[in-house]
Amino acid sequence: MPAKYDFYKNPSSQGDDKGIRYHARIVGGKTLSTDQLARIIHSRCSLAEADVRAALTALAEVIREELEDGNRIHLEKIGYLKATVSCPEIQSPHEIRAESLRFKSIAFRPDATLRHELKTMAFERVQHKKHSKEWTHEEIDALLTQHFSRQTTLTSRDFQQMCGYTCSTANRHLQRLKEAGKLLNIGFKKAAIYAPAPGYFGRENDTE
Repeated sequence: MPAKYDFYKNPSSQGDDKGIRYHARIVGGKTLSTDQLARIIHSRCSLAEADVRAALTALAEVIREELEDGNRIHLEKIGYLKATVSCPEIQSPHEIRAESLRFKSIAFRPDATLRHELKTMAFERVQHKKHSKEWTHEEIDALLTQHFSRQTTLTSRDFQQMCGYTCSTANRHLQRLKEAGKLLNIGFKKAAIYAPAPGYFGRENDTE
């Protein structure tokens, strides 16, 4: 079955004179749960579905334990996994101790076998566009004014649904609105909750 794709406009940077550019992106793919994977694997081998699920659960535990020990995992025909670390910027290795280091993310490098097999992947363009509608900045401001007339806060999900934006496009506009001083993040960095800044979207200027 071909993977569905569509074209998305590249974010334009200030001073870019190359005109509008587009890139292709796979869309509409579903996320498979452990139970769903267990059923699929069970249908292709002699293992019971419960045994497959137990093996996947044990695999997840072993991977976590080995990554915690600083080891790298190689899943044959799938890829390599390793933990990455973050630390504050320093000028000398003597400035920092192990307690200041933090887990950052999991780096994944696909196995050569998987990359080779996916070279024959088939694609089909989606018939109905589901991604971001084009709104002017003025139209977005009007939508936000209407939203804040009914609600006191705004989440990224609210903004996506309001404008029909993808997650990346919504976050890009929210960042623009923050930098312009129109929105304030009253939540957390990774769980933002926005409120109108004084003087915007129906909120009175506090200095008045």
